Amino acid sequence: MDNQNNHERGTLAAISDALPRLKGSAQKVAQFIVNAPRESINLTITELGQRAGVSEASIVRFAQSLGYSGFHALKIGIAEDLVSPMLLVHEDLTAEDSPSSAVQKAMTAGMRSLEDTVRILELTVLEAAVEALCGARQIEIFASGNSLPLAMDLNFRLTKIGLNSRFSMDPTMQEMYASLTTPDDVAVGISHTGSSKDTVYALELAQQRGARTVAITNHSNSPLTRYGDFCLFTSTRVSHFREEEMASNLATLALTEALYVGICVKRSAASAQAVSKTMRATRHRKY
Repeated sequence: MDNQNNHERGTLAAISDALPRLKGSAQKVAQFIVNAPRESINLTITELGQRAGVSEASIVRFAQSLGYSGFHALKIGIAEDLVSPMLLVHEDLTAEDSPSSAVQKAMTAGMRSLEDTVRILELTVLEAAVEALCGARQIEIFASGNSLPLAMDLNFRLTKIGLNSRFSMDPTMQEMYASLTTPDDVAVGISHTGSSKDTVYALELAQQRGARTVAITNHSNSPLTRYGDFCLFTSTRVSHFREEEMASNLATLALTEALYVGICVKRSAASAQAVSKTMRATRHRKY
């Protein structure tokens, strides 16, 4: 990853993105910085090495692996993140936080995730995914765990505007749907980590059958991206207090919303007609 990409994504977000695939000393350095970014920029390289339990050379190599000339340049990148108008208190929630402080941190994290995701969004990939979805005979959506509500929401929205979309919470059904896809279909896999075995396998099956595939994840080098023809990335930072954050779902929801809006605009007349029909059919459910 080069310095320009780090600037666009944010240094802390870039470190969080790399963290799942790091090992040994590099993982220790990354974890320390992610958990205590403010402290990290006030430490010398020797002090950071002692705190993280690694050598100074390991810190330099880590910085260079991210595209920085050395530790000093890396600290500047972290400091720029911390003075952003959308400042994130990156130690995240602690047991000592008051309810009001916890709420403020959660809301700030969510807003920052949206800001970072917009910054790294590749519009050409988004447009290509919209084009593929608009022309699909059938859309299959795959997800598990925390991503299930996001997949349900996307399926609901696509159905409402007249697209042939399908989603099942049962991983076995997802695999069956994937195995029956054709080159005329599009499959969408949603996974924050990009490492959900069920979602990765279903998207792989669909790609093997010739379907075009869309991968939505937070990690650019995750297993899910191997099977995505169009890869869309969120940008949320790792929390040591919680494995999954509200921020990750907000960012993913924003991406699926962007897909939905793009489809509505591209097929505006057909979408409007479908919405009218579906609203008439379900209006008896409202007072």
